[in-house]
Amino acid sequence: MFKNVVGLIVEYNPFHNGHLHHIQEIDRLFEDNIKIAVMSGDYVQRGEPSLINKFEKTKIALSQGVDIVIELPAFYSTQSAEIFAKSSVNLLNKLSCNYIVFGSESNDLDKLKRIATISLTKEFELSLRGFLAEGFSYPTAFSKALFDEKLGSNDILALEYLRAIKTINSKIEAYCIKREKTGYYDDEKDNFASATYIRKILLDYNKKKEDKLNKIKNLVPKFSYKILEENFGVFSCLRDFYDLIKYNIIKNHLELKDIQDLEIGLENRLYKYSLENLKFEDFFNEVLTKRITISRLQRILLHSLFGLTENVTERVKNKVPFVKILGFSARGQKYLNYLKKSENYSERKILTSNRNLKEILNEEDIELFNFNELCSQIYCIKSNYINIGYPIIKKD
Repeated sequence: MFKNVVGLIVEYNPFHNGHLHHIQEIDRLFEDNIKIAVMSGDYVQRGEPSLINKFEKTKIALSQGVDIVIELPAFYSTQSAEIFAKSSVNLLNKLSCNYIVFGSESNDLDKLKRIATISLTKEFELSLRGFLAEGFSYPTAFSKALFDEKLGSNDILALEYLRAIKTINSKIEAYCIKREKTGYYDDEKDNFASATYIRKILLDYNKKKEDKLNKIKNLVPKFSYKILEENFGVFSCLRDFYDLIKYNIIKNHLELKDIQDLEIGLENRLYKYSLENLKFEDFFNEVLTKRITISRLQRILLHSLFGLTENVTERVKNKVPFVKILGFSARGQKYLNYLKKSENYSERKILTSNRNLKEILNEEDIELFNFNELCSQIYCIKSNYINIGYPIIKKD
């Protein structure tokens, strides 16, 4: 059908020139390819709502050459790097990808593979748990367990992708692309900038709309700029959800102990400081401790809002319940039709609409599907958009 089926794991929060470079490099490396992106939906791995909603991100992805966009559900997209990566690789595996291509600061795939192999040993696991018990954050503990090996943000995720490929015994082959110009938190350089830097500009309340848009105009492709301009004024950030988070913490205080990632005693801090603080920033700084990274606390707050418990995580972390297609191009549609002819098609549980769910999913899968839909509806409350449904079809 297609010579090369290439997977990407992305957030596009927002889509910028570095992401376009990623896609262009895939086209350079792989002839006759189809590109399948697993994309965080309305919430991202740092524990924040996406700047713009998943449908707008899907439009941008398809406009820039992605052929199929799969939603990474909220019960995966807001998890630790390990669960985020494993579920993403599982989804790409479901669609029979031959390759996965990711960005890397080191661009040393052999080195990353060696570290990934080491990190799967019992000795490493014991060392990692020891450093975590001492109060180190997961990234720091991971580094210390590797004898203080320093890794960039993209390399840490790359390791998790490689570990996932080994863990699920996938035949997917990994390729890495050198992260160009800027790092994860760096400012602008030669029309390249990190998504973190672009979000910082767009969410700065002290700058005028025109100044913000002018600042990012050369940092994102034209269509991405158009979508960001159209959505200006309704960008989402975690502080916007504080009233919902606060209400949920107060109402469900006794159930918070079961929330994913929440350590013993933190539920009392959440309850105490939600009562005492009117402003999100004050609440957040009061709750934050040296044992918890900013990203982890943000994830905990979203998990409390969703009701994402340890029990739900146990149900989904080793086996994806469905593959939800957000959009596709004409080439993507051809590939999906090709997959329909495969003998194990029913096992893939591919969804392109809300119709016939009971024919594709079992009761537990439907429950998880509805969980993710609820998360999206919560996002809609604060982001001023209506969940219009799917898929988005790009007309070539």
